[in-house]
Amino acid sequence: MQRAWVLSPVVVALSVALSVPMCATDAFAVIQVKSTVTVSPDDGVRGQAVITDPTSFDLLRGVPVTAIAVKEFFSDITVRDQVITRGGQGNALLVQKHILTPAEAYGFGLNDGYKLPPTTDPQGPWQGLCWPYRDEYDYFNNDDPLADDVGNPFADPPIYGFSGIHAWERGGPTDPLFFPGSSAPSWLNRGLTGNGSDPAHPATYFALDIIALSGDPSRSVSIEITNASAIVVTRDANGNYDEMLVTVPNFTTLIQLPEPASASVLLIAAIGFNRRRRR
Repeated sequence: MQRAWVLSPVVVALSVALSVPMCATDAFAVIQVKSTVTVSPDDGVRGQAVITDPTSFDLLRGVPVTAIAVKEFFSDITVRDQVITRGGQGNALLVQKHILTPAEAYGFGLNDGYKLPPTTDPQGPWQGLCWPYRDEYDYFNNDDPLADDVGNPFADPPIYGFSGIHAWERGGPTDPLFFPGSSAPSWLNRGLTGNGSDPAHPATYFALDIIALSGDPSRSVSIEITNASAIVVTRDANGNYDEMLVTVPNFTTLIQLPEPASASVLLIAAIGFNRRRRR
């Protein structure tokens, strides 16, 4: 079930601050979140979010607040190629969700990772959304899709990608949960590469593979992360927690496709995944 977002007092205060003249808002910082990606042969292309300016001001309560973690992230990920197949028919790229290890899927063996596979999909394999941003779909599902189905694939060569990504971590002091979740503040520290609290600890929320089917197999392609927003957890000096909705700027970068040998392994793995799912 899609979350119905209700503006908290902090968000309302931020909206008020943004509506007054610029000279009046110079003293108030605005929490900022940006998108980024990493690329590796083993991990694929990882979509990440990071808080770049953590401070803001709650005008209603008159206290400064600090963003400490990315709790949810909404985005579309688009891959733009320059190769069009002969006659304009068929795809020159295969853009697919990356098949995850147990650590990537449910934090197995990691700090505060789950000990048992997802209750909604215990057999796996798993793909796409990464732990802990699969929480809602894997362990606390309320008429939601499976985590593997979040992110709608599209292909209109030379443009490919996924739309409607909603990465959703559960728990922590703003979202109390019982086992297997937790309401402890430390629960917000989970993540494959971090919780997005700073550039050294980006929140990895989605992984995909890009495989050349024709053209130069090691060419560069463009990746865009658009229509993005984040829900961050904030804390004030008195230890009070809240959540804030932050609009995230569009992001574009160029990446080089994996070497042909790596691409072959990914393609074989994808075929195996699809066969497993059809059983």
